[in-house]
Amino acid sequence: MRTRRSLLNFATMVFYTGTTMVVGLFASPWLEHWLGKEAFGAYRVLLSGYAYLTLLEFGLGGGLSPMLARALGQGDDAGMRQTLAAGTRAYFRVALLTIAVGLLLVPVIPWFATGVGSSTAFDLRRGWALGLVGYVVLGLLPFRMLVEARQEGYRLNLLLTAQSLLVTTTALLAARAAWGITGQALAMALGAWAFSLVLTAGEWRRAPGLVRSLWSSRPTSETRQALWALSIPTLVITLCGRVSLMSDDLIVGGVLGAELVTTLFFTQRLAALAQTLLQGIGSATWAALAELHARGEHEIFRRRLVELTGLVSVIAATGLAPVVAYNRHFFALWVGRSLAYGGDAVIAIAALNALLFAQTTLWSWCFGATGHVRRIVGQSVAWAAVNLLVSLVLTRFVGIVGPLLGTTVSYAAISLWYLPRALQRTFGVSAAELAKAAARPAVWGALYALALWWLAQRHHPYGWLGLAVEMSLAALVFLAVSARWFLTAEERTLWLARLRGFRSPAGVKPASPVS
Repeated sequence: MRTRRSLLNFATMVFYTGTTMVVGLFASPWLEHWLGKEAFGAYRVLLSGYAYLTLLEFGLGGGLSPMLARALGQGDDAGMRQTLAAGTRAYFRVALLTIAVGLLLVPVIPWFATGVGSSTAFDLRRGWALGLVGYVVLGLLPFRMLVEARQEGYRLNLLLTAQSLLVTTTALLAARAAWGITGQALAMALGAWAFSLVLTAGEWRRAPGLVRSLWSSRPTSETRQALWALSIPTLVITLCGRVSLMSDDLIVGGVLGAELVTTLFFTQRLAALAQTLLQGIGSATWAALAELHARGEHEIFRRRLVELTGLVSVIAATGLAPVVAYNRHFFALWVGRSLAYGGDAVIAIAALNALLFAQTTLWSWCFGATGHVRRIVGQSVAWAAVNLLVSLVLTRFVGIVGPLLGTTVSYAAISLWYLPRALQRTFGVSAAELAKAAARPAVWGALYALALWWLAQRHHPYGWLGLAVEMSLAALVFLAVSARWFLTAEERTLWLARLRGFRSPAGVKPASPVS
């Protein structure tokens, strides 16, 4: 069952990412055209600001998710209800606080989009204020975490796909109607409401007694204390993640101007989508890994983590090598000459960061999902500090590639050596095996990307069809080589059995990457 759910979670994540990519290909140039470069860049700054507002949840999600996963893994129905009740009440208080703080920040939001005109600044403030209505439904967020803990992320991915289509359609209509940044913010708020209400309605139909009990039961002090004990270190780690990964638009907008935020967004868009897909491997498997740990199946936990580490590198190299090689052609077809290309260095470093982000996120989730999140707080703080400092300095000297280089330096200096050692100390996972599983496909993938890039500089694909065919063939070639050289015969047989088990769940249950 864990095999089927994990594969289904990942498959729907691929579907979600592919859908958003195709929709984005169509929508983004029109949004940039109707909003204008300045307003589009300012809206990207607004989104980064909203990302920071989520810090006001104080890490509740990081405490709630492992507690729900542990209760479900141990069959503790009473503990699950207590945890969900405590989380729901806490998130409703967070919603009120977030809206209040957001309103206080209205006057200062344009500070992070230097060079914009007075009308754009006013639109940015108004959009920020009206978009805060989307945070009212934060109180329903624990239902999403419950679905994830039940290893039913495929439901969320399908719902997120529908939400993306709704938001994009509304955003295009609003931009065409000249509603500016305000219309974009309201489209995001509409999507948040639709997602939360549909998900909650589904849980009500599934277990109305559970939903009703959230308001009648009073969480015990032990449950609340356990929730906050995990939440505070999670808050620190989340803050560090925001500072490190969500500040690029703010740094570029503040140092170089809002228009270059637009250039950065479009240049690295393919790598950003690939990063979402790679993160989906961890999203699809963290709950199952947490269940293994809760059941005491530690040796299987260790083997599957090493296997997943190698899988991340193989899929990253398969997808990112064609992205690096063909991104210039993709950019030219996508936006034409209406926008300056950010350069091949931007996409190359963004692709490397996508791989590093996916690997370190997978490793970090092992600590969060099993209640050991305190063990990685120190490295998260150091990683964020290095990232922010180097990004600010390099942006002033090398331009829009600066924040991306800052992220790469922070990974190399902190995370890539610390996390494997912490996994070895905490779970007994061999750091050497993790390094080997991650490095082999990544090194060969980098060489493959370089060869593809050399070819792409001397050959221009014929339109969208030619580009799609060449990128797909390039990915399939590396995937085939990976299956031949990076997997043993036993592992190939095992993966074929898993895929057969996914197609025929009623048959013999195969071994699982997370079971």
